[in-house]
Amino acid sequence: MNTYHPNQAYAHDLDIRFPGEHVPSWARPLVDGRQPNSAAWLVVMGRRSGKSWLARAAAGARAEGTARLVDLRAGEALVRRQGLGCLIGRRSAPQLPHGTVLFVDEPALCPDRGSGPGVDPAVLASGLQQVREAGAIPVVLATPGEHELLAPHLGVDHPKDVLRPPRLAPEECDRMAGREPAWAPGVVELLRVHCPGWLQTPFLLELALHTAESEPALREDVAALDRAAYETAVHQHAYIDQWFHNGLSRQGRARLRADRWLRSGVPVGEAETAGAAGAAGQQRAGAAVPAADPVLARHLPEVLRIHHVSDLHHGGSLRSNVDAKDPTEAGLRLAGLTGAGTSMDQYLKHLRRLGEQGRAPHLLVVTGDLVNRPHPSFGRLALNWLRSAAKALADHPDLRPADPRVLLVGGNHDVSWDLALDPRPEARHEWFAQTFAEFPHPDLQESRYDRRRLYVRYPEAGLRIALLGSAESGGEAARDEDRRKLEAAQAEFAATDDEDRFGALVLDFERVDPGVVSRGVLDRLGPEPGYTTLAALHHPLSPVPAVEIAPYAGVVNAGQAKRALAAAETSLVLHGHTHLGFLAAERFLGMPQEWTTRHAGAPALGSGETDEPNGYNEVFVAREGDAHVLAVRTVRLVGGEWAPSPAIAFRPGAPAELAEGLLCLDRED
Repeated sequence: MNTYHPNQAYAHDLDIRFPGEHVPSWARPLVDGRQPNSAAWLVVMGRRSGKSWLARAAAGARAEGTARLVDLRAGEALVRRQGLGCLIGRRSAPQLPHGTVLFVDEPALCPDRGSGPGVDPAVLASGLQQVREAGAIPVVLATPGEHELLAPHLGVDHPKDVLRPPRLAPEECDRMAGREPAWAPGVVELLRVHCPGWLQTPFLLELALHTAESEPALREDVAALDRAAYETAVHQHAYIDQWFHNGLSRQGRARLRADRWLRSGVPVGEAETAGAAGAAGQQRAGAAVPAADPVLARHLPEVLRIHHVSDLHHGGSLRSNVDAKDPTEAGLRLAGLTGAGTSMDQYLKHLRRLGEQGRAPHLLVVTGDLVNRPHPSFGRLALNWLRSAAKALADHPDLRPADPRVLLVGGNHDVSWDLALDPRPEARHEWFAQTFAEFPHPDLQESRYDRRRLYVRYPEAGLRIALLGSAESGGEAARDEDRRKLEAAQAEFAATDDEDRFGALVLDFERVDPGVVSRGVLDRLGPEPGYTTLAALHHPLSPVPAVEIAPYAGVVNAGQAKRALAAAETSLVLHGHTHLGFLAAERFLGMPQEWTTRHAGAPALGSGETDEPNGYNEVFVAREGDAHVLAVRTVRLVGGEWAPSPAIAFRPGAPAELAEGLLCLDRED
C-alpha cells in the first residue's frame, strides 16, 4: 500500500506546511483573523497546488468555532443552509458570528453575467463585502483566472490583500520525505539538485514521491522520474486541464503564450491581451505562475528555433560585407578596421550575439551548395564553418543530448561532377558523404533507398524533419558529345583549385543539374501520429518569383513530390538554390484530407551571385502539449545589420495563416 497519495483527503498529521501547532508566517493573516483592506483576502494559487488543504489547515489552526469553510460548487441549497446566500446573490444577511474567518473555496466564477454556470464576480464581491461588514473576515482561495475576474470588483486596495503561498521550504520537503526515510530523502535531494520544480507545491512533491514509490527503479534516474511523473500528472490527474485551461483566464493563457513568443524575438499583437487590464494595481494573471512548474514547462516549453541557411558556396565567389575598392595596403587595413569579411563570417558573429540575448537557434538546417564544388580545401572550409556554427547553438528542454543539431542536404554544387560518368550513379555523392559524415544527410551515396536516412526525429519536441536529396542526378552531361569532352578533361577538372581554370574547363562542355526526388524515397514518405513534419531539399518544388533561363531549373517530378509530402502531412518545405527568400502555401484539391503545405526558400547566405541581400530563414516551432504552431520569417543582412521580415504563422496543414493578433489565443478562438 502506497504511503504517498497526491489526491488524498486532508489529514492534519500529513500536513507538511502546518505541522503540529506551527503556522507559517505567510499564513498568519488568515489564522490571526486580521481584517483585509478590501472586501476579502485573496489567496491566489493554481489548481492542484493545495488550496483546499490550505483552507482546512488555516481553519484548523484557529480556535474551535471561529472558522467556517464554504465550497460554492456545493450547490445553492447547501450554501443557503450555511447562512451564506449573499455570496451567490440571494437577499439574505450573512449568518456568521463576529470575528469568524470565512474560507471561500472553489468560487466557481463565470466570466460574464449570464455566460454560463457559476457565480457572477460582481455578485460574489458584493457578498464578501456584506460578510466583512457583518464583522467576519472573508478569505477567498482563487486560481489566477478567478483572481483576474474578481479583482476589478474588490476596490483599489485589493492588491494589499493578495497572498501567494511561497514554494515549499527545505524543511517542509524533508517532512514529506520523512514518511519513507529509507529512500524518500534521497529522491528529494536528487530533485532538489536536478529538477527543483517538483519541490514547489505539496501536490507536485507528493506526486513525484508517489511515482518513485510505485516504480522503485526511478529513484536513482531523475530524468526518467521527471518524465514518468509528468505523464502521471497529465493523464491521471488532469493537471494541465485543471491548472492551465481551467485555472487561468483566456487572457492569462494568451499572455503565457505571448511571453514565450516575445522571448524568441517574435513580436505579437495586442489582441491576445485585450481586456486584461483591470482596476489599478491588478496583477498580471501570469504572476501567479511558478517560474519552473515542471508539468507546465513540458506542456508549454520555450519556442524551438531553427535557422534555415542555404547556398554557402565555400570556395566560390562570396559577398563581402564591406565594399573595399581600395586594393592598397592602407585600403586593406582600413577594410580590416571596419570589420571586412564575408556574410558567413558575419553570420557566426550574429549567432554569438543571439546567444548572449538568449535567442540563439536550437537547430540548423542547411539546404545545399555548401561548397562551390567538391574540393578538399573547400570541404575543410565548410566543415570548420559548420562546426563553429554548431558550437553557437542553444540547448532546448525538448532536445536530448544525442539529438543531432545540424542537418544537411546537398545541392547541385556539392556533387562531384567529374564522377557523373561513373557506372555507379551514387559515386558522385561519396565526397559529400565522407566530408560531412558527422552530420545527418540524405545518404545519396547509398544505392538502396531503404538504407538512406529519411526522417530525423525529435520525439520530445514532436518534430521530424525529412531530408530529401534533390541533387541526385547533378552533374549530368547535356549531350552525348559533352560526355566525351568531360571524360577527356575530368582528371584536370577534379584536381584544379584554380577557379578561373575550372571555369574555362566547364565552358568546354554543357552539363545539367536536374532536381529530382527519387520515387523510391517518395514511397517512404508518410504521416506519423504525434509529429509535426518539416522537409528539406535543395531545389524548389514550386516556381519562385525570379526568372532563371536554364534547363531543369527546378524539380522534374515536383508534382509527385508535393503530393507525397502533402499526404505525409508535411507542414513546411525548406529549400535553397534560387538565392531568393521565398514564402508560399499550396493546397491540393480533392485529396482525401485537405492539407496546405508551406514552402520557404532561403536567400543565399554566402554567395555573391545573388540579386538580393544575403540572409537566412528563421523557423519557430511552438509546441503546446501535442499541438504545434509554426512561424517563419526571412532575415537579411542589410547595411551590416540582420533585418528580419514579419513572421508568417500557421497551424500545420491549416488553409489560412494566423493573424499576428490571433497567434496566442486558444485554438477554438
